[in-house]
Amino acid sequence: MARFMQFHDPELSIWQAAVGEVEARHSAGAQVEDIGAEAATTGRPDELDTMSAEALSYCLQIANGATLTDAAAVHPATEGLAQTIGLCSLTAVKLAKAAIADNAADKQRYGDELKKFGDCDPRYAEASALYAAYFIAQQKQIPYVMYKNLGDFVIDNKLPSVAKVAIVGDWGTGQNAAKLVLRQIANKNPDLVIHLGDIYYAGTQFEVSNYFLNLWQQILNLAQKPIPTFTLAGNHDMYSGGVAYYNLLRTLGQPASYFCLRNANWQFVAMDTGYNDHNPSSAGEGATYLQDSEVEWLTDKVNNAGGRRTVLLSHHQLFTAFDSINGNELNLRLYPQVAPLLPKVSLWMWGHEHNFVLYDTYKNLARSCCLGHGAFPVGQYEVPAQPKYADVPLHKDADGRNIVLGTTAGLYNHGYAIIELAGAEGTISYYQDSDEDNPMFQESLT
Repeated sequence: MARFMQFHDPELSIWQAAVGEVEARHSAGAQVEDIGAEAATTGRPDELDTMSAEALSYCLQIANGATLTDAAAVHPATEGLAQTIGLCSLTAVKLAKAAIADNAADKQRYGDELKKFGDCDPRYAEASALYAAYFIAQQKQIPYVMYKNLGDFVIDNKLPSVAKVAIVGDWGTGQNAAKLVLRQIANKNPDLVIHLGDIYYAGTQFEVSNYFLNLWQQILNLAQKPIPTFTLAGNHDMYSGGVAYYNLLRTLGQPASYFCLRNANWQFVAMDTGYNDHNPSSAGEGATYLQDSEVEWLTDKVNNAGGRRTVLLSHHQLFTAFDSINGNELNLRLYPQVAPLLPKVSLWMWGHEHNFVLYDTYKNLARSCCLGHGAFPVGQYEVPAQPKYADVPLHKDADGRNIVLGTTAGLYNHGYAIIELAGAEGTISYYQDSDEDNPMFQESLT
């Protein structure tokens, strides 16, 4: 069966979310936790079920350049069609688009076609209706929260002077790997846990509830030990309109999609880079950026740190050695917004790339880390062995070697970071899920 995959395209991600939700709701693993409550799932399977695998086939076809017209030109009797181009997904998406356009003739036509194709699961009609609803929601204004005063969203009473802060990125898959990583984090008894964003595929309410919040609360045992937890805005969190993400913030007690956690010596300043990547036109390599008002807020926090060391947090990367940002190693839209602040930053941590990369000083930023390997499955040959951009400096270990993830069963290991603060001192440790006792790398932040 196919492995979990994602696309940096809202329409494809919404289709995956709709199909996955229908499958989960109809599966034997669905359960109702309270009388009259909505069905809850125990997580997304590690290998995709039949409908989701077939939807993936369709998404790959479209992502590789096929148009709906091209796909529709293939005769339904073609051998292996359902496996090669995702005919059932194609027809169901066309049915959804007819519903969105309120085209009665096409709704009848594609509804009849779904019934006619004997290989198509009858639940595709249900997925089509969900897709239409999520697509319409995605077109609405994201309920971004803007500060009224520059002092808004500053949290002074949640970060102890002696603290253990756990950070994980791109965690919201709902799969077993995500559960394992969070259990390891819970075992370390952190004082705070911060997620760098992305609940897959499209941040729908079903996904946010079942593949993030339920697992997050249960594994971290938040009912018994209500430690502060936070989650940043990833691009996938915005793909269905962002309403579910902002509902999640209210549940967690988080004031906005950007915030500043601080004590007398340290501050963690989280940014919202997801808002302007909710509907990218460049299909995967767009250069996101901050709202102008948020730049003003961020500048105030960094310039008026009051002697505190600053750790920046975001979902998206400022630069990359292995991927690409609109054809460049540097985000040319975000960089001018933050460049004056970088010499004052001790560390910037981001996700988005499903990789673990430590960087040396670059663009006046002393140290940075890509921490996007929280749960998303990545094959050991899917990341290039050598950097795409050799001028972006990688951090080396004591023996002068690049610090890279290990692999298990053909997939890169997942992991997380633990920052330990003791007054003005700080240490960061990076763990792989293959060894929760011994960090793969550790260094001082002071």
